[in-house]
Amino acid sequence: MKGWLVGLAFAGLLAVQVSPAAMLAWRQTQRLNDGHLVRLAVETRDPRDLLRGEYSVFTYEIGRLQGIGADAAPAGCDFDARDNCRLKVGRDVYVRLAADADADGVHRADEVFFTAPPGNGLFIKGSLGSATLARQGAPLSIRARTGGQPAEPATCQHPVCLTGIVNYGIERWYGAQSVPGKLDRTARKDILVEVRVASDGTAVIDGITVAGKAFAKTARLW
Repeated sequence: MKGWLVGLAFAGLLAVQVSPAAMLAWRQTQRLNDGHLVRLAVETRDPRDLLRGEYSVFTYEIGRLQGIGADAAPAGCDFDARDNCRLKVGRDVYVRLAADADADGVHRADEVFFTAPPGNGLFIKGSLGSATLARQGAPLSIRARTGGQPAEPATCQHPVCLTGIVNYGIERWYGAQSVPGKLDRTARKDILVEVRVASDGTAVIDGITVAGKAFAKTARLW
């Protein structure tokens, strides 16, 4: 009887420890199966540290926004008094995506919203790093672009523009031993990350292609 009780207690403890991981895997599989597939380009100037470990760090084009249109200036941004204002780090934003007409079908940032946008448009939810808003006509800092990446405007071309860093929770990719290191030695211009975006804008990495060929795929429960 005592041994049976000990076994039952052990089983209960194991269930408590395993349940969070199982629930996480279940939710990720749901997102992978149900989410909208988008392809994201990686910045070619992303630093690579070969001693980093068994994961790769991605810097996405849609993670470094330059002069992109914003739906409106939030409270506290007085463009009558100044040309720009700084936004709070960690603030949620929703970036509407549009697919390029090129053969790769890469999705690029089209507009930024501070609340989930209405309608059926495709958007991805992110969190602001360092970011500022500028009024139309205000000058924007220019970043060097390489590898065929889109040109960036010198001044704000919209009623309100956002420039800054956005994180989407998909910046790290973990792989089997030695695989992330191999990816880090690959030219960033050859890498596309396939992401599944849920209806609420949250995203998970579904797979990676290199030079048009499948490199990795995220495992599913079903």
